[in-house]
Amino acid sequence: MSDLLPPNSTELERHLAKARSKEIDLEKRLNILINIDSVPDQFLNFLAIQHSVDYWRDDWSPSLKRVVLKQSFNRHKIKGTPAAIKKSLEPFGYTPTLVEWWQTTPHGVPGTFYLELDLVGKELSEEVYKEVNRLVEENKPASRHLSNLQITSNPILTIRTAIVYQDAITVEILPRVT
Repeated sequence: MSDLLPPNSTELERHLAKARSKEIDLEKRLNILINIDSVPDQFLNFLAIQHSVDYWRDDWSPSLKRVVLKQSFNRHKIKGTPAAIKKSLEPFGYTPTLVEWWQTTPHGVPGTFYLELDLVGKELSEEVYKEVNRLVEENKPASRHLSNLQITSNPILTIRTAIVYQDAITVEILPRVT
């Protein structure tokens, strides 16, 4: 038995050390379930609950689930800031520009911001539009409201070995007045 007990330890101390060694082995096994890289795939959903992941889909690949789990702590640290909105859109390959009301000339309506989103060769579908709105709504400060969403799509055409950019298509969406 490998332990740190001195040679003059009592029998009781040796039995306690032996009993404690089983607990240490159990702790090592439980640490495997906490480490995101080593946890078996079937436990990733439970880790998502433990890490308070805001958005989770069971049909994601295990590698994507691990990335989302690793990023969850840092996302919670910046949630409710313009940086959170930008970070949430970047994994999709979009280039976001967020302009708050006080950064415009003349000043906009207090508590509002607008978002310019360049899709950089990605297609604009209804699903993409809904996903952008969901991400913005989840990550924006509660006291801020989206006043305008401008989406620019620059489709890329491949002609043999050359990449050609077509004219940009810009869609501007204004919120409904209620």
